[in-house]
Amino acid sequence: MNRLFFKLTCTVAAVILAASLTACSGDSSNNKEPETTAAQTQATEPLTTTAKDLKKETDLTKLHKPDEKKDQFAGYWKITEGTGSQLKSFTLCFDGDGKSFMLIGTMGYRGGYEIKEKDGKSVFSSQMTFGLDGDFTYEFNKERTSVVLTNTADNNKTTMVREESYNSIPEPEKNPVIDEKLLGAWKDDTGAYLYFDKNGIMYANQVGVNFSFYNYSAKDGKITQTYTMKEKTTEEATYSFDGEKLLYNNYEYQRISADELV
Repeated sequence: MNRLFFKLTCTVAAVILAASLTACSGDSSNNKEPETTAAQTQATEPLTTTAKDLKKETDLTKLHKPDEKKDQFAGYWKITEGTGSQLKSFTLCFDGDGKSFMLIGTMGYRGGYEIKEKDGKSVFSSQMTFGLDGDFTYEFNKERTSVVLTNTADNNKTTMVREESYNSIPEPEKNPVIDEKLLGAWKDDTGAYLYFDKNGIMYANQVGVNFSFYNYSAKDGKITQTYTMKEKTTEEATYSFDGEKLLYNNYEYQRISADELV
C-alpha cells in the first residue's frame, strides 16, 4: 500500500481507538490488501489519448456525493445512541450505490453496504473495518430522519440521525503556490489516484481504502499539504517528472483524464 494512504489509515485507527470503540476488532484487517476492482484493473491499461488532450479539471463536489433518491439509507448520518455511539466525531455516508464512508474532517474511510432480504426480513448489511459492521434489521421514524438498527447477531441497537449535508473539501487558501505541471489527475498501477487543482486543493484516493482532500502548495519539487481530522495536520511530499509520468514520494503515477476520478 502507498505510504501516504497507510499513514492516513493508521491515523484513522488511532482516532477510533482513542474513542474506545469496543467493536474495533479489525486490527489485522488493516494489513489486508484491498480486493482488485475494475478501476484497479484499468490502471494497467495503456492510455489511448495523449497527455495534452486529457481533461485536467473536474467538479470535486460531485465525488462521493450520495444520491438520496436511490435508497432509504442514502445520505449522511450520525450515530447518537447505542453501539458505535463513541464515534460521534464521525459522519457516516451511504452513497446509494453500495459504497459507505466514515467521514471526519477532510478524510473518508471506505466501506460497503446493501439492503437485502434475510430470513424473510429486510436487512441493512454494513461492512466497515471500523464502525457499523454486520447485518441489522431497522426501523425508521415517520419522517425517515432517524433509524434504529438492531444487530441480528446480538440484538444490540444503534440509533442514527440523518444529517443534512457534509463537506470534505477545505476552503482554498489565499495565494497558494501552484506548479502547473502538476495540475490534473494521476493514477498509479495499484489504483491510487491524485488530483491537483488550480485553487490549491489536492485529492487523494486509494480505491477501496480511503480518500482525503488537502490544501496544497507546490514548488521546486516539494509539496506542502494539509488535511484535517480533529485538527489540521501539515505534511511534506516530494515530486518530480519523468517524461509524462509523475513521481510523488518516489511512487510513479501516469496522467489520466479528470473524468476518471472516483
